Amino acid sequence: MDFTNIYFPAWFSWTTNSCSLLMVLFVLGRLYPTRQLQARFNQWLWCVFLLSIIWFIRVTLDSGLNMHLSGAMLMALMFGWRMGFLGLCLVNVLVCLSGHALFINLGTAILINALLPVTLSYFIFLLLEAKLPRHFFIYIFGTAFFGSWLMSITTGIVISLCLTVFDAFAWPLLIKEYLPYHFLLGFAEAFQTAALITLFVVYQPAWVYTFRDQRYLHGK
Repeated sequence: MDFTNIYFPAWFSWTTNSCSLLMVLFVLGRLYPTRQLQARFNQWLWCVFLLSIIWFIRVTLDSGLNMHLSGAMLMALMFGWRMGFLGLCLVNVLVCLSGHALFINLGTAILINALLPVTLSYFIFLLLEAKLPRHFFIYIFGTAFFGSWLMSITTGIVISLCLTVFDAFAWPLLIKEYLPYHFLLGFAEAFQTAALITLFVVYQPAWVYTFRDQRYLHGK
């Protein structure tokens, strides 16, 4: 969701702006200019550009809220947690620059639309990696498909709770007019992520940071 109106009090917006800035600086400080990172920088920029276009294709509901695909799981699987988070941060900045969201809400958007979904996506990947057999179909249908669906629903619930806590919208209205569509959007998110990850691991496996042939294919 893009925050197109002032939904939160000023103190909350400036607090989230400060926290987001510190988080971005921390992640940037933890990046090391390795040869692998430099080689994949072009793919990262292309994904940020394409995700920005996808975010512009949004649906505005009768309540005034909007919805669009996230791409958080795709970024997490392709580039890892740090680059995935920074990628979605840049997408949020581009959305604000285009006038589709307010800059006062940029910090909140980064925390909810970037930090939360990318962190949850990478956690799901690590959890399934540790608890389930390392198999190609588990990677695609468990992590990429089900993980994307769960990430989308969780993000929608967190957005709804934030809007309710600050009296921007009533909870019954969100349950009726917003959250049900997130369950449907989750399937679109899941299909998009699973389809793209499948194409990448088949034709360009080196583009997917979390995928290794030796781990998921050899000996299976």
